[in-house]
Amino acid sequence: MKCLNCGLEINNNLKISEIFLFKAKIPNYICQLCRSQLAPLIGRNNCPRCDKPDIGTICRDCLMWEKKYRIINCHQALFEYNQFIHSYFKLYKRYGDVLLARLFYQDIKRWSLQHSFDVVTYIPASPSHLQARGFDPVYELYKDIFDLKKLFAKVDADKPQAQKNRLERLQTPQTFYPLPALEQIQRNQSILILDDIYTTGRTLMHSHDMFLQAGFTNISTFSLSR
Repeated sequence: MKCLNCGLEINNNLKISEIFLFKAKIPNYICQLCRSQLAPLIGRNNCPRCDKPDIGTICRDCLMWEKKYRIINCHQALFEYNQFIHSYFKLYKRYGDVLLARLFYQDIKRWSLQHSFDVVTYIPASPSHLQARGFDPVYELYKDIFDLKKLFAKVDADKPQAQKNRLERLQTPQTFYPLPALEQIQRNQSILILDDIYTTGRTLMHSHDMFLQAGFTNISTFSLSR
């Protein structure tokens, strides 16, 4: 098998533990050279609420979300946002290489096997982005791993988040609204909201707040990168 990012061959030979313990092998689509350019967040001294790297305490943003919006952030991410992740999302989202949605399948799948939630949903693309790309990048990233429920939709914003500075992102008004499917979910169930990148947290906090207003209290979020 070849790496979906660079085309190098991937060694997918079975390990001893997989042979003798009958462990199911999780497909891998990224080579060791590409993997070496990633900065995993697990095991580092991050913000305990949002996984902001290496700060060793609750970050100012999470304190602000709690003070201003009464949101106790509960977010996890796999990799720190660096040049490799930037280039990956440029190919995947800007240039529409939808096959790259599976590049991190093994990492996300392993995380999913260690965490359990009653309902898993995702940050949907706005109508204009969906039309321009022809696919929903967050849905494609997670659809083969989680049983995704589409519970809310997004209106078109005045300007894409990627084109905004930090202050503009934080001041972005609510862009999500619930769909009828949300009414079928019991309010005591645990909710996981998926996104691709956590930058300021504004997008996920809007979705978090929408679920809070609907009566949910057990809400967590997850992203590939932070």
